[in-house]
Amino acid sequence: MEKFSGNYIDCYEKKVSVQQIYQMYRERRIVFPEVPLMKRYKKIERVSGIVEIILLGFALPTIYVSERQDGSLLVLEADDRLRCLIEFLEGNYPVRGLEFYPELDGWGIEQMEQQFPRRASWLLDYRFSFLIIEYTTPRYMHMQMGNYIERWNFTREQGIRNKLYEGDLEQRLHFLEQKIGKSASFFSKAALNRQYMVLRILMYHFVRVGEMTEWGESLNFQQLLDRSVVLILERDNQWLDETADAFREATEEILEWEQGTFFYELEREKGKERQAKTLGYIYNVVWMCRKRGYIIQRGLEQAASDRELWKMIENEKVSIACIRKHFDMIEERLQ
Repeated sequence: MEKFSGNYIDCYEKKVSVQQIYQMYRERRIVFPEVPLMKRYKKIERVSGIVEIILLGFALPTIYVSERQDGSLLVLEADDRLRCLIEFLEGNYPVRGLEFYPELDGWGIEQMEQQFPRRASWLLDYRFSFLIIEYTTPRYMHMQMGNYIERWNFTREQGIRNKLYEGDLEQRLHFLEQKIGKSASFFSKAALNRQYMVLRILMYHFVRVGEMTEWGESLNFQQLLDRSVVLILERDNQWLDETADAFREATEEILEWEQGTFFYELEREKGKERQAKTLGYIYNVVWMCRKRGYIIQRGLEQAASDRELWKMIENEKVSIACIRKHFDMIEERLQ
């Protein structure tokens, strides 16, 4: 009989009223990732749409949430619908432009409760469908859900990861991304995006130096990121300081080299998967050259000159086997 993978997401559905959600939020039993928020007019537009949908009697889509170790629920949204609704309940925003309820234009929840208590009660009693991913589910499977359902960008993915893994992951990645410096224009200005890129670069490093071997060859992409987080959190402060210096020095080398090459237009690709792959290898090329005593600028040029290699890197799945193969090919070009 064939062996079948044991990967599985344990989850259950729960109906929760708007009033209960708001109370849970105030008690910190519902939390949101710390991601850049949309502009005020966008929030008003979004909450206005949600309020109107509820008052019309339509059902809103299921909201996925991750159960954390302390029992709190981390909301896994890509469009911040629930967050905007909570801010509306806190009195931060009015509703505007409601097509079917123009009498509510410019009103907040308090005015609704005073003038239209029945409608306000209808809103507060509306029950969202939560699909709760149980804490027993491996954390990389929580993150995998985003690839299947929500299609998070890197900034949101890292904000969710920081909340899900807790500990000092965010602090460590922030410390490392700060060492990259603001002069590295090919990095996004968003701190969470920069943290994600640092994590990706370290993931390639851990595979290259053989620190993933104990987990086997079959790790998928989110598992690789998961193991990288574990390794980062296990390291002491000396490793953190040394790695920060390594990032700073490598960034300076890449900036000097990239000015004359515009290699794959790193700045235009910032915040995208293609750039994440490219930086994952380019930073490691610098570290490989430094360790072996090679001239770094020449090493970068030799690695970048093989367009077929970079086409392969761009098109192949991220896996231990592929990463090792790519580094072996890079190593051949550096000799």
